[in-house]
Amino acid sequence: MSILAYRKTYVVALWTLVVACLPASSGLAGEYHGGGQSTCSDCHVMHATKDNVPWIVTEPLLKSAAGETPLCLSCHDGSDSSAPDIVASGTESNPTSVVVTSYTSKFGSSAGYFQSDTTTTHSELGHSLYSVGSATAPLSNTYVKTGPLVCSDCHDPHGSPNYRNLLSDPNPSHPGSVSILTGVNVSETTPVNSTTPNAAAAYDTANIGFYTNNNFRAWCTDCHDSILQELPGGSPAHYMRHPSDAAFSANSHVNVSNWTIGAVGQDTGFGLDVGDGAAGIPRVRFGSATGSAAVAAAGDTVFCLSCHKAHGSKYKAGTVWPLSAVGPDSLSGCQQCHAK
Repeated sequence: MSILAYRKTYVVALWTLVVACLPASSGLAGEYHGGGQSTCSDCHVMHATKDNVPWIVTEPLLKSAAGETPLCLSCHDGSDSSAPDIVASGTESNPTSVVVTSYTSKFGSSAGYFQSDTTTTHSELGHSLYSVGSATAPLSNTYVKTGPLVCSDCHDPHGSPNYRNLLSDPNPSHPGSVSILTGVNVSETTPVNSTTPNAAAAYDTANIGFYTNNNFRAWCTDCHDSILQELPGGSPAHYMRHPSDAAFSANSHVNVSNWTIGAVGQDTGFGLDVGDGAAGIPRVRFGSATGSAAVAAAGDTVFCLSCHKAHGSKYKAGTVWPLSAVGPDSLSGCQQCHAK
């Protein structure tokens, strides 16, 4: 690259960076990375080199020469107590749920976690941040991306009006816009405090509830669009895919009494912990007319996050319980709704 071309590219990138880092509107309040709560220098350098590492033109002056995902994980790996820890201590072959942040819920972080080798090993435990090759989306007819999946494929690093800075349209090949707003689609008992960060409280599973119109089904199926089919199938299931956003009381396959009572027992699916050797797990997440994270009702709904953690878990496909494993908890999440 010529000196002139380099300078032009640098000026354009710098101006883009300045504009992107300007304080956002009040609509971004309640989440970090937006509304002036973070500074440009948290993620970017002003000039074209850092520690004698040449500037990579395709990267917008990031502090990490390794790229976007390592930069994000340099805060979100437990080393920064103000940021939620989303990296567990295990590996793909020996996964754990152990993170530095001290969550109180038995399900830990609401969004789940990646394993420590997430950028160097392809993962089947949730979304894979493997840094080699191109990203694909299971159960998708349209998702195409050249290059690996990175954090900004789901989150806006400069903030967005959505819960957890989620993008409104994560799949450019499937145009549309989905809003997931705190207070409208999602409820928080303890809101995120972006001035005095409270990661352990705010990002705990027990702190976050979902309304029946939470829009996560629409958001997740923007990429995983083959799940959209919920047409009647053959007996005995009657559905091509597991229903989502349908009230339990309107579905003959749901044992509404078992769901609402939630009694701990061998066959109810309810228990005190996950992986404690006894059948049953704590109540899975659900959509509620009140946005409650704890009080169940007949009109509750099941949706994507009832069964899966967004980032991942120590179980295949990021499930919240060991669905694919042989053991006392393998059907616990299913039993909570169906109790056969």
